Amino acid sequence: NGLSILMYHFFYDAEAGETGRDGNFVEIHTFEQQIKYLADNNYYVPSWQEVEDFVNGKIGLPEKSVIITVDDGDESFFRLAVPILEKYNFYATSFLITSWYGNVVNECTSLTVDFQSHSNNMHIPGSNGKGTFLTLPYEKACEDLNICKQIIGNNCIVFCYPFGHYNDNCKKTLKDCNYKLAFTVEYGRVAPGMDCYQLPRIRMSKTDTLNSFISKVK
Repeated sequence: NGLSILMYHFFYDAEAGETGRDGNFVEIHTFEQQIKYLADNNYYVPSWQEVEDFVNGKIGLPEKSVIITVDDGDESFFRLAVPILEKYNFYATSFLITSWYGNVVNECTSLTVDFQSHSNNMHIPGSNGKGTFLTLPYEKACEDLNICKQIIGNNCIVFCYPFGHYNDNCKKTLKDCNYKLAFTVEYGRVAPGMDCYQLPRIRMSKTDTLNSFISKVK
């Protein structure tokens, strides 16, 4: 039934009087219930190399496999969610917008966090109103993608499209810059035979109960 790759954005602590602005915010005690469920049930977090091999049909993955991705690099992830990940010794990938939050690569020393690219400065509308990656000249786009590698390191091989916008040129540019996988915001599980540069994810939101979470990872 494929691999669930969960997409989070922001976190808030209701007990501390915080409120999440919109559906992209997940209450931190809810997040803890979710991570505890994954840890208690021995979910496996594959490496990105394993995901690439899985998509290309080279390997299978344990039935209970999941990947947690958190887009942007907002402070609420590091302040609230990383301590939960450490508590349960669980792993997550932070898709960083490096021109906004690149400094966290050096500030966050947690072994539970893997950094990957959400672009350096392409999370802005381009000339057609969609993400600027779609209309940026090839050289400029490559320059942006390579800056991410400089900030994050050579293990930076995964990309998630700003606003979920992409086209064939974007896919080619990522490939040319040695990115191995790229994620959209299309809903679904990752399965063998899919396009490595057009992979779906499962959005997590404020309204998810533990039961709806379990149905998303089972």
